[in-house]
Amino acid sequence: MEKDNFSKLNKNTFLHIRKIYIESNLKNIILLICLSIVLSVMGTFVSSNFSFKVLLLYLTQPTLFLLNTLPLTLVMLFVFLLTSRFWISYFVSGSFYLIVQFVNCFKISLRHEPFVPADILLGNESTNVIKISELPIDNSLVIAMVLFLIGGISLFLVIEPKPTSWLYKAISIIVTVMLSGVLYNAFYKNESFYDKFKVEGTIYSSVDIVRSRGFIYSFLVKLNSLKLSPPEGYLAQEVKEVLATYENEQVIQVDNAIGSNNKMPHVIAIMSEAFFDIDRIPGIEFNSSKEPLENYNKIIEEAYHGKIVTNVYGGGTACTECEFLTGTCLSISNWSADTYSAYIRKDTFSLARLFANKGYKTTALHPGYQWFYNRFNVYEYFGFDERYFAVDVTERNTKTLTGYVSDMDTYKFLLKDFRNHLERDPINPYFNFTVTIENHGPYPNEPIGYPEILKQNDSVDEQYYNLINNYVGGLKQNDEALGYLVEQLRKSEEPVVLVYFGDHLPFLGSEFAGYKAMNYSVGAYVGVDEYLNTYETPYFIWSNDSARHLFERQGKSVLLGEAPKISSNYLSTVFLDYMGINDSAYFNCLKDIKSQLPVITSRFYKNSNGDFTETLKEDERALLSKYTNLQYYMLFENQIDSK
Repeated sequence: MEKDNFSKLNKNTFLHIRKIYIESNLKNIILLICLSIVLSVMGTFVSSNFSFKVLLLYLTQPTLFLLNTLPLTLVMLFVFLLTSRFWISYFVSGSFYLIVQFVNCFKISLRHEPFVPADILLGNESTNVIKISELPIDNSLVIAMVLFLIGGISLFLVIEPKPTSWLYKAISIIVTVMLSGVLYNAFYKNESFYDKFKVEGTIYSSVDIVRSRGFIYSFLVKLNSLKLSPPEGYLAQEVKEVLATYENEQVIQVDNAIGSNNKMPHVIAIMSEAFFDIDRIPGIEFNSSKEPLENYNKIIEEAYHGKIVTNVYGGGTACTECEFLTGTCLSISNWSADTYSAYIRKDTFSLARLFANKGYKTTALHPGYQWFYNRFNVYEYFGFDERYFAVDVTERNTKTLTGYVSDMDTYKFLLKDFRNHLERDPINPYFNFTVTIENHGPYPNEPIGYPEILKQNDSVDEQYYNLINNYVGGLKQNDEALGYLVEQLRKSEEPVVLVYFGDHLPFLGSEFAGYKAMNYSVGAYVGVDEYLNTYETPYFIWSNDSARHLFERQGKSVLLGEAPKISSNYLSTVFLDYMGINDSAYFNCLKDIKSQLPVITSRFYKNSNGDFTETLKEDERALLSKYTNLQYYMLFENQIDSK
């Protein structure tokens, strides 16, 4: 009986909560503005990792705070006009707003770069490799979500708006949409106005820029990057004239007939996922007989080897891939969206087309999903004759702990395809570009089955030891597969040249936690040494005996030993030089640029004197402008002969 009375009391109490009725349209708008300000402040805390310094920066620059809040205010007003419910407007608009703020916070923590419109084009590709358990969800984020829910429930229970006529709603919706369009064109498309706002930190850090100017404002400004415009001062005719000066009339004649001295060697180019010569870290030790790079270190003793400085850290594989295949330098591009997903939409010049013009059979192999970075379409636009993906690699005999196709099975598929080509077409050479995937992150911070390869160190926490050891375990399997591939090519009577390089360093925890645990100095915004430690990966070019003998008969010297440090956009140029290929005006031009600026990054440049600098001389800036115009023409305006 007492229980029934208590239930009735609770029910009656709930039903008789005193509601506050908003009796004027002006008060409705004022309440929506107040709610949007509260959500904007909450979002600022979330997106900037709860930085009072950043919030103070917004509050001392009212225009900046207004530009970050107005879009939310207008969306809330639009939803309210459609539904006549404060709580629906709050939940719908606020949920979407806070979700993108959370995404930005997570991406900054995990990838050290903000969430940008181009990430939406990647869809699952940008999130598929991140486990929910790896997201840095702390108490502050939980508090924000709880406060948001309390606010929404309170609006549902307490606030009741004044009913409005459909005519008023229709007129208000039209005015809201028109006002949004005017504001977007006046402010959010105006990048020069955006650039006037102060940056706390360095202008070279996209994270510092977004934190200082606000995520919503920055995101809307970046929408303009999806619409590609030519570089300032760009003229296609001038680029054509530049290319004409690099045409080489004295090219080596190719004759692929068996026994011919002018025969071209077969080429295999491999970009290895997160491949990093981790044994370069001072003081790192491995348990006996478990050296993770045993084969790699032996191979480079008989190869031409060096370091490339990539454009990405912990992800962004397609950036390094695009730079190698096209010679594009994404550090100086006038677009910020992912090149593969956003811009490659027509036949485009690439290494595949260069080799195809010399009679090569060209194949691309990526043992992952074909939609990953839109490779299925991009490889066709690049001119590859054949494209193979995970679905094609049906023979999988090597178990992996990552769930991805192993490098060993990938290389066995590659070798089988190579042999099939030799049987079908023993005359024409073979070019293969492979992107491996076995050691793709994330790397768990608990044991997953690898032996203890990394020596235990008291200064390294267990979770970071496990994270690093899991990466090193995958690296050792990469190395074993590489050793197998090289031995198979070594035995071949066919001349083969192998190019091998890493796409980026592995992501070893937020804020470089794994690297810091190993006392390895890294960072994108510190000194040049730390910068190079963050973005450098190894590369080598190796020839089997048959290829070396072929080069000797052709009067070419086979390069061995240490190769130059270059940015990844020049790797194809160095490789073509190694091969003695000199009939591409485009790559000849890049070779000339490389001689003056061998390393180009978003922050540092290496000049012809071998010095790293953040500032360029006038002639170097002109050279960089020339490069920017050249790559824009080659990617977007150059017409490919379809014959």
